[in-house]
Amino acid sequence: MNLKRYFAIFIFFFSLDQVSKWLIRSYYHLGESKEILGNFLRFTRINNPGAVFGINIGSGSFNRLFFLILTFAAILIIVYLFIISKEILPRIAFTLIFSGAMGNLVDRLAFGKVTDFLDVDFFDFIIRRWYTFNVADSCIVVGVTVLLIYYIFFEKENITHENGVQKET
Repeated sequence: MNLKRYFAIFIFFFSLDQVSKWLIRSYYHLGESKEILGNFLRFTRINNPGAVFGINIGSGSFNRLFFLILTFAAILIIVYLFIISKEILPRIAFTLIFSGAMGNLVDRLAFGKVTDFLDVDFFDFIIRRWYTFNVADSCIVVGVTVLLIYYIFFEKENITHENGVQKET
């Protein structure tokens, strides 16, 4: 897969994230919630100054600076890992993670907080309702999940085949 395709994946998910957040900010008041698929899925507009699951490190300005620095560092690492990776699946996963990181970075730079709106009920699985999230968060979670699956189940096979070693059956 050439770089143009990865760039297209990035543009698609980054744009989807930014447009969805813009629509929510335009048509929902802070704290407003509307059912989309009954109680299972709601759009609830919140501003998240912290990280995933609303994790905060300290006061407002320290929190913002900390997560900006952390996001920039993560983006550099993601780009490096993308460059050194030669396999399609990890590169797609890194592209998804990069899309999500950039989407949330834009919010942090523009507003000091991330706009979250996807409010899902997982039937009292672990918590009453899941934490509100956005498209960028979903890209990050899906990308990390794909990487975990790839490196746990497929990477060893690729290394074995590249070294010309046969597996015992």
